[in-house]
Amino acid sequence: MITNEQLASYEDEGYLHLRGVVPQDALALTRRILERWEQETIQRWVDEGGLDDGMADVDFEHRLVQAWEKAGRPGYVRSPRRDLVSRDCFDFLCHPAFVDVAEALLGTPEVSAHGVFNARPKLPDQVWTRTPWHQDAQYYEDAAELHVVSMWVPIQKVTEHNSCMQVSPGFHKGELQEAWDDKETGFIGLSPEIQETLTPVSVEMEPGDLLCFTQRTPHRALPNQSDAVRWSMDLRFEATEHATASGKDRGFIARSPSDPGRVGLCEDWLELWKDQPAGTY
Repeated sequence: MITNEQLASYEDEGYLHLRGVVPQDALALTRRILERWEQETIQRWVDEGGLDDGMADVDFEHRLVQAWEKAGRPGYVRSPRRDLVSRDCFDFLCHPAFVDVAEALLGTPEVSAHGVFNARPKLPDQVWTRTPWHQDAQYYEDAAELHVVSMWVPIQKVTEHNSCMQVSPGFHKGELQEAWDDKETGFIGLSPEIQETLTPVSVEMEPGDLLCFTQRTPHRALPNQSDAVRWSMDLRFEATEHATASGKDRGFIARSPSDPGRVGLCEDWLELWKDQPAGTY
């Protein structure tokens, strides 16, 4: 699936855009996870009296933003995690297509799914859901010196107009930067001084494409200037031998040819989330 040339590019630039490697069943699974979250979010606004109905006649790409506007722009979990937990989500996190890529990039068949994953419903022209320049390991610093592969999965075509990702090649070879508090968005990221040193590269993608990058690769999402929600999910993998505490916290072994009995089970993974309240990150 990944050539030696692509692997060398990933190691040199810190990211890799793989075209057409996400199969249709994985895309359908991703959409099903997101549609369920969208339905539950809008239904909550109906139950709270902000909407008269769930606007079921509006298509998936526009329904959330139109319902949000009609309900008076209520708050919601901008980076859902707990509310995505389900059998579909487990199947997404350990889908063979993603694990195959992780195996190639990590250089080992002993692969663990990291406990950090997210959905990114990016609404149009809204700072609150805009992710600034950051390095993923700023959120889990125990991975600063270890290799964690992040994967970003859009379910529609993404361009500079509707919030594709940007990366800064080569920066991952340096140190993990101290997290800077971005007051505008509420996320942590890179300081303005560090941002000025970056070389942005826009990664425009088609459904079925996969963007992979390291835990120290700076990246951000551009503003969404369209009239539709830009939908995506992201997940992470690490070598089981070097799995971090943050990765093992609600993570699981996704592949182990040496000991298949160690591979995580959905029921066990769901049990890890039982005490985590709904609506939390």
